[in-house]
Amino acid sequence: WGCASGSKVMTADEFSEVSVGQSGDEIQKKHGKPYAIKRLGNNEVEYIYIERMQMGKRVLREKHYLIILKNGKVTSTQVRTFNRPSYEGNSYEMQTSFKSDEKEDSNKEAN
Repeated sequence: WGCASGSKVMTADEFSEVSVGQSGDEIQKKHGKPYAIKRLGNNEVEYIYIERMQMGKRVLREKHYLIILKNGKVTSTQVRTFNRPSYEGNSYEMQTSFKSDEKEDSNKEAN
């Protein structure tokens, strides 16, 4: 995996402009550096661009736009959508409810 700092966000409209046969240089010139570049072997690499749909500071949904290149040319594309849970694992509600549950359990054991 390679990670590009300052990678550009890609949108669905921009992703639809990517076509089989384009070079990796064309892709990066038009859409910026990928979020990550994954080497797949057999002269294949995968460019990963990410679009995050947010509400305030929370990420509700994330789309990963995958562009597969072989010998420097696009051979296929794919979109993967990830829905985020309605809560964050480190949110205040999760921490306080979990801690209070632990206290109740330990109080039950003590009795």
